[in-house]
Amino acid sequence: MIGTARRKVVQLISDPGLRGALVSISVRIAAAFVGLGLQILLARLMAIEEYGVYVILWTWVSVAGQIGVLGFYDSAARFIPRYGRREKHAHLAGYLATGFRAVILGSGLIAALTLVFLVVLPGLVDPAFLLPLAILALGFPVLSLESYLTGVARGFGWYGLSTIPGFILRPVLIMLGVGLARAAGVPLGAVTVLSIVVLASTAVLLVQALLLRARLPRNTRPTASREHRRFWLLASVLMMPAMTAEELFVWIDVLILGFMVPPDQASLYFAAQRSLSLAAFVQYGFMLVAARGFSLSLASADRAGLQARITRSTNATFWLTIPSVALTLIAGYPLLHLFGPAFVSAYPCLALLGLAYVIRAAT
Repeated sequence: MIGTARRKVVQLISDPGLRGALVSISVRIAAAFVGLGLQILLARLMAIEEYGVYVILWTWVSVAGQIGVLGFYDSAARFIPRYGRREKHAHLAGYLATGFRAVILGSGLIAALTLVFLVVLPGLVDPAFLLPLAILALGFPVLSLESYLTGVARGFGWYGLSTIPGFILRPVLIMLGVGLARAAGVPLGAVTVLSIVVLASTAVLLVQALLLRARLPRNTRPTASREHRRFWLLASVLMMPAMTAEELFVWIDVLILGFMVPPDQASLYFAAQRSLSLAAFVQYGFMLVAARGFSLSLASADRAGLQARITRSTNATFWLTIPSVALTLIAGYPLLHLFGPAFVSAYPCLALLGLAYVIRAAT
């Protein structure tokens, strides 16, 4: 029995996909604590209404980000492994350049339309959301480019580079910015915090871009004919509705609450959702790696390997989600109390969301 268990462990360690998943999960576990610390800090330092405005707008940005990146975040997991496996370096360079330009144009257009809407029809937006939304619109191209570079790093299998900048470095920079603003006596409203978020995201984008540039193959002339660009753009855009819908389903509860209840009530629910970050990151870790592994199996015409990857990823996701949810529920009351005494009332939401994560992990 011990020998069988040892062989299973060796098989898991020898599988590059699962190794990558373990790396990304380890980073995301650390990111869960850092991100939770950030949310607790913001909930403690901001008025509960201002925190609710921040929560609702940042949730909308998470969904809109899938549109701003025009599907290139996800198509990177399809094209980068394929061109790398087949040593089509010129096509790879052409795809990367096309994605970069498309994301700049797409996110810039969305940002411009949002600003025009706020100027022409400001009465359709709650005054509490008007200026914070303008700040996010100005920073939207930066956030979209960061998302694209994260997808590129994931496509190359550089899982640390695809997770550490956005999920650890950015929250740390935001906490430092919030601390400095607090020390300087600046009121920590939604406008101030979102401005700090955009500045921190700009710094993360620069770091990520420099690291990627250092690791990407050089002296390769891109192959990007009109037909290639049209194909890459069409393939990416066609992936966008499904990925946007998936992101929308993740955040749909917070978005609906943003329309139905005041910001302070939405912030209570958001605290319960953030407390389950560990369980969500387990699922994200396997999703992060699985797409690249599937693409490699398809590029090699390895149908049996593809099915084996699907089975291993699904089983591991399910069995790791159960203990992560159970531990979160046990620590639920102390976790919510860290946000503030008013947030303890969100524990029933925490329990229901935990059950939903277990059900989702089975798929």
